[in-house]
Amino acid sequence: MASTESETTTFYQNVVVMRHGDRKDNFDPTWIKTAERPWDPPLVDNGMARAFRTGRTFRTILPFQIHRVFVSPFIRCVQTASEVVAALCAVDVEANAKSSTDVIKFDPSKVKVSIEYGLCEMLNKEAIRVDVAPKDGNFGFDVPLLETMFPSGTLDPSFERVYEK
Repeated sequence: MASTESETTTFYQNVVVMRHGDRKDNFDPTWIKTAERPWDPPLVDNGMARAFRTGRTFRTILPFQIHRVFVSPFIRCVQTASEVVAALCAVDVEANAKSSTDVIKFDPSKVKVSIEYGLCEMLNKEAIRVDVAPKDGNFGFDVPLLETMFPSGTLDPSFERVYEK
């Protein structure tokens, strides 16, 4: 017997696109002069706190749960995603928690994370400021180190990157 249209199940996939938090070079222009990786500025403390608050807000206002996070390998993006993921995975988080360091327990089954090279801007001197782009063209992402920034158990070990480098 053929199913009728009223018996058909509709599935939805929600996508949230988010940029990184407040980056250091926008708040401290002298930072670039001494930075080891001037093309890859970290977040300022307020940027980390705002990312954590954003994750907490997502938990309360979104009418759906976030199950998957894909993130660019730039440090500012990983730091932002790490704080959002920590907030999404936090168990019994206190109302006045300001960052992932205030969370005692995480439930890593809530969100899985993958670092994807294809999500960053073009890695060349036209897209990255010429005065800070690496001279040899090697952006030197240390993905295993970046992965340690996420709450334990949240990385997806089965993930296959679209772009390898």
